[in-house]
Amino acid sequence: MKKLLAAVLAGLAVFAGLTFAQNTPFRIMPEMQRGFPSYIRAMPTYIDARVLAANVSETHTVPGGGTNTVLFSANCAEYYVKPGASAAVPAADVTDGTASERNPSGWVLSSTTTQITLISPTACTITLTWGLIS
Repeated sequence: MKKLLAAVLAGLAVFAGLTFAQNTPFRIMPEMQRGFPSYIRAMPTYIDARVLAANVSETHTVPGGGTNTVLFSANCAEYYVKPGASAAVPAADVTDGTASERNPSGWVLSSTTTQITLISPTACTITLTWGLIS
């Protein structure tokens, strides 16, 4: 009985320690400390915004300066993006690879991509944060 009681008390002590650990503040280590990257992105230096009317496609030119990544953020439930021209909200099946992508978080662009087209079934604002991955 003493061994069982000791095991239960030891388990409670471990549980109490885990509970304390879960209540400590969340910290993100600086980049590459002890070999663990933090995955915090650098502050952007170039951000565009497009204010879209419902179901109106807008073409946006990729900025110069060697940018090859874009992150999208929107204040609407859904939007569609396509490299080049002619993004569309699908009204039927598209099975030939030409559909627009719904709500992408970001893209690494090909060196030949010069335009991105955006559309939303509702009015909204989409920001495009540009960057460079070398």
